[in-house]
Formats: sequence, structure tokens, C-alpha cells
Amino acid sequence: MACKACNGTEIEHDAAQGMSYCTGCGEVCEENTIVSEVTFGEAASGAAVVQGSFVRAGQTRANMTGPGRFGSGQESREMTLYNSRRRIQQLTTALHLSEHYIDTAQRYFQLALNMQITRGRRAMYVSAACLYIVCRQEKNSVMLIDFTDVLRVSVFKLGATFAKLVNLLNLQLPIVDPSLYIARFAGMLQFGDKTQQVIVDASRLVQRMDRDWIRTGRRPAGICGACLLIAARLHNFRRTQREIMQVVKIADTTLRRRLDELRLTPSGNLSVSDFRGLWLEQSADPPAFTNNRIKA
Repeated sequence: MACKACNGTEIEHDAAQGMSYCTGCGEVCEENTIVSEVTFGEAASGAAVVQGSFVRAGQTRANMTGPGRFGSGQESREMTLYNSRRRIQQLTTALHLSEHYIDTAQRYFQLALNMQITRGRRAMYVSAACLYIVCRQEKNSVMLIDFTDVLRVSVFKLGATFAKLVNLLNLQLPIVDPSLYIARFAGMLQFGDKTQQVIVDASRLVQRMDRDWIRTGRRPAGICGACLLIAARLHNFRRTQREIMQVVKIADTTLRRRLDELRLTPSGNLSVSDFRGLWLEQSADPPAFTNNRIKA
């Protein structure tokens, strides 16, 4: 190594201060160098401790710990971010998501950490909620219940964390379109060569339910289950309600209620050929309005 100021070659190295300087002109050639030497010190109790710090990839500074030094909140914060990224990576792998979901979800977690939203909440719930936010923004077919299957937790606890996070971060997420899940559930029901035809009819039923106010305020799983059951019957597939319930993960009462709501609309009185060839311009009243009118 030569001095950049005087081109001298007499360079002194001070390992204690982590710097190198020229003995001729006093120019500091290197400073704050990181050494990989393992040194030991003595704690107040007399025990031998290892001095130094482990610098992880992406870490901006070394952790200031050891004899004569005081730990800071920076170490805890970096450890929290490191663990959250590890959890998000595990969820991404388990749910077969793309790699770019990780960075976006990690930024949401860091934003939640800066706003102290993570206090009093399990870090795994917050990490999963951040990743689900990205899935909603990307209009992915992964549902919240898929996260609960991986984490083995209650969907209501994870949903409460997700709702709180969206509210505090003031996010405007797009409304879930049930058509996003039709192809996924149709593949799980194994319709064979007619899978695409079933998807087309089920998607048309979703649009019809949307026009008749049945989709509004309903979870997409119930809409998908009812539409897939009807589309399967249109193509002579004997899929029972229990099979539909196991695939879309809804209760039997939810499935029957969606079917009853569709039956009370003008579309429920169409034949198979009329359903595929006609598109009714009129829309039915919302189910809540119809039920209240019947009760009155």
C-alpha cells in the first residue's frame, strides 16, 4: 500500500483503532476497518467473553455490544427486521409466491415498525398481514385462510391484525374479485378437459351475481362455491355440496344461502341455453331488501 498524498510506502497499521496512516506525512490511508480477528476479554464476573460483532448482509453498522459498551435499540430493531424478512421468505416459499413479494412486504413491515404498530402484536401475524396486503394489491389468488393453514392459527386473529394494519397505515386495497379464485378452485375440483368451459360459466355467474347485488358485502369464497357448483351441474358433473365446501372452505349454510339468493333473481329462472345466450339488462333488488320485504 502506498500513500496517496506523498507516495510513501512506510505505512503504520493500528489494529486497536482500525486505521492505517503514513509515517512520512501523517495522511490517514484507511480508517474504521473491519477485522476478522477473534479477541477475548474479561467480564465483570471474571468470565471470558468474545469481543467483536457479527455484521450480517445488508446491515449498516456493527452492533455496539461487549465489555465497556452499552447495547442500544438499534440492535433490537435490526434483529426484528431480520427475523421478519426470514418469516416472510418462509411464507412466500410455502405459498409459492414470487420473490418480489418479499421486498414489498418487508417495506410494509418496516413502516409498521416505525409507527409502532407491531407493539402488542405477534410478529408472525404482522409479517403475514404485510404479505397478504401485497397479495391483495397484486390481485393474487391467495386468500387469507391460506395463510392460516400455513401458520396453524385462527383466521379471525390473523384477520383482526390485517384489518388493524390496513386501517393504521391508511391503505386503500382493491375489492376482491371472486373471479380471481375461480380458476384455482376449478383446478382443484378436477373437471378434466371441460375445466375451461366450467371456468367460463362460473365467471359469467359471478358477473350475474355482481349485477344482482349478491356479491356486495359477501366473502368471495361463498360466491365462488355457489357459482362453481352451478357451473359443474351445467356440464353434468356430479359435484356434491360437501366437495365444494371442502375446496373453497366455507360452511354449508353459506353455500345454501348464496344459492337461495341467486334462485330469487330473474337469472335463476333461465334455462341453460338462455343463460349462455342471453344477458339480462335488468338487475334484481339486493338480498337484504328482498328479505325485509318478505318479512314485512
